[in-house]
Amino acid sequence: MLYIDDLIVCSDSWEQHLTHLYDTFDRLSQSNLTVNLGKSEFCQATVDYLGHTVGQGQVKPIMAKVEPISKFPPPTNKKQLMRYLGMIGFFRKFCSNFATVVQPLTHLLRKDSKFIWSENCQNAFENSKSLLINSPVLITPDFEKQFKLAVDASDVGIGAVLYQETDDNVEKPISYFSKKLDKHQKNYSTIEKECFAMLSALQHFDVYLNPTVYPILVCTDHNPLTFIHKMRNKNQRLTRWSLLLQEYDVIVKHIKGKDNVIADALSRAY
Repeated sequence: MLYIDDLIVCSDSWEQHLTHLYDTFDRLSQSNLTVNLGKSEFCQATVDYLGHTVGQGQVKPIMAKVEPISKFPPPTNKKQLMRYLGMIGFFRKFCSNFATVVQPLTHLLRKDSKFIWSENCQNAFENSKSLLINSPVLITPDFEKQFKLAVDASDVGIGAVLYQETDDNVEKPISYFSKKLDKHQKNYSTIEKECFAMLSALQHFDVYLNPTVYPILVCTDHNPLTFIHKMRNKNQRLTRWSLLLQEYDVIVKHIKGKDNVIADALSRAY
């Protein structure tokens, strides 16, 4: 995988890794490109890449990147607050309920808001740090396995978690997603909110999900969503979304609300 001038080579075995390295150097040579050996690491179980420690099926923030965030002083103006939110926002995929926790801080950035650092802002500031420091380790996606997506919507927001089953049959998160509804979206009907949550999550995770080897299993506690494509007399909004959903190979499964805990919490916390 290549991002600008950062290159990482991942393999499932030593023999495969040697082959991958040979192919990589061959292509670099054909393109008259060189690598800086002093900045290179070879045959490592884990490596630091783009602000993350990656390897052995896991992804987590580099502690050296987290430390400056944990020591960031309370902002005294909007410019400092924007810098802090930019730093911690880079790792938001590790943080369940991120948008909810920082809502008092993002509210301060509105043009019509005066910068008044209240106790509520201080609590949000400290909680956002704790959220990152105590963030769960995510697993790297396995594109040979089925992806699962738990989605939910409430009157104020939508939420989702993308996850997979590991080899020991344990479901573990790949990434989190949440978003609050604007004043127009809050007026959607229940089925519209649930459909919007599913479509938004699929589009957010598109880099993982389009295309896939197996159908994406979408889990929802809103039963009408399971037959959205068969629904008659859909309004224009649902019809448009239904067409967009056809870009994805999905199976929508109804689950009990008590089993949809994470997505439900992400959607209701605003």
